Amino acid sequence: MTYNRKRPALDDCPVEAVLAIVSGKWKVRVLYLLSLDDLTFSEVRYSVGDVSQQVLSSVLKELIGNGAVRRSGTVSPRQIRYGLTAKGRELVALLMPLAEWGSKLLSQSGANWKPPEIQRRPQCEDRRLGAFPG
Repeated sequence: MTYNRKRPALDDCPVEAVLAIVSGKWKVRVLYLLSLDDLTFSEVRYSVGDVSQQVLSSVLKELIGNGAVRRSGTVSPRQIRYGLTAKGRELVALLMPLAEWGSKLLSQSGANWKPPEIQRRPQCEDRRLGAFPG
């Protein structure tokens, strides 16, 4: 026996198509950070906030699948970088007016939001040279 929907499926909606790409807890923040610079997985994770490695990996895969983010580099995880595609840059440009309007809403309610900044862990000179401390 097959299931018959009680209501017909909705027609495709352009706004819902965009919201499907950006919906999710971390996607907008990841897109914003990648609009600032191409980043490694670790840099994205360190900058975006308290996100697990598995969740961030899934978010990046979805954004790559949607064509907003590209992955480039060699096989070494430290050399793989993520950046915005032309589609991703266009998407971020469309999100900026929403961010401005959202900032006004937040300030009216007394909240203050600061956008995430790229956090790069300082590389220890000794570690790069292979020397042991002390």
